[in-house]
Amino acid sequence: MKKLFFSALFSCIMYTAFGHALWMETAVNGKKGQPQEVKIFLGEYADNERDSIQHWFSNMRDFKLYLIDPSGQKQLLSCTPAGNHFRATFTPTSDGVYTLYIDHVVQEVYSGSKIHYYAQGLVRVNDNKSTGNLKQNTFIVQTANTATGKKNNAEQVTLLHQSKSTLPNAELTVQSPEGWTKKMKASNKGEAFAYTPAWSGRYLLEGTFIEEEKGEHEGKPYERVWHCVTYCKDVTN
Repeated sequence: MKKLFFSALFSCIMYTAFGHALWMETAVNGKKGQPQEVKIFLGEYADNERDSIQHWFSNMRDFKLYLIDPSGQKQLLSCTPAGNHFRATFTPTSDGVYTLYIDHVVQEVYSGSKIHYYAQGLVRVNDNKSTGNLKQNTFIVQTANTATGKKNNAEQVTLLHQSKSTLPNAELTVQSPEGWTKKMKASNKGEAFAYTPAWSGRYLLEGTFIEEEKGEHEGKPYERVWHCVTYCKDVTN
């Protein structure tokens, strides 16, 4: 009971301290030679809340957005402020899957926790099979290989941290474009999460887990690391 109480209290404190997710949105299908726009938001996806960038907490504005092309080459993209989001563009030069990724540690320690945000996106250019180069990143959301999901078709999702899928305290939250939200907890065996999208549109998949690690960050001690990764997946009829 004591463990349950402190777990619930910790979750409440964490939500109150920052509460928002960091995510990116981009069209899943790109074309060679045509600029591809990427938008980065901080807010509450299910509530359609996107914070003005002047209200982003701590050092969240200092995130870095990386692009990994189909050959595995990695480059830093320039992001510019655009009201309630940051904006970046790149131009695909070959067929294949382009991987977008953010890996950002919050400067402040909140309630004894170091906060680690991740966001990912995929852009496919004449390619519906490859999963891209996500596995070279630390914490990812892995879904089926298809570019988009299908309404009323079950989707399987795996959370991988340093290529390990057995994360006993991991949670996956699925947020629909209609405001519907489903939260799932991982089993100790590490099976994939499953959900069935009831509407077409863009869904936000948010994976979290707590890593029991102690240390010092920016001159302050921390007792644990809270990891949060997001991925937008489009669902068609």
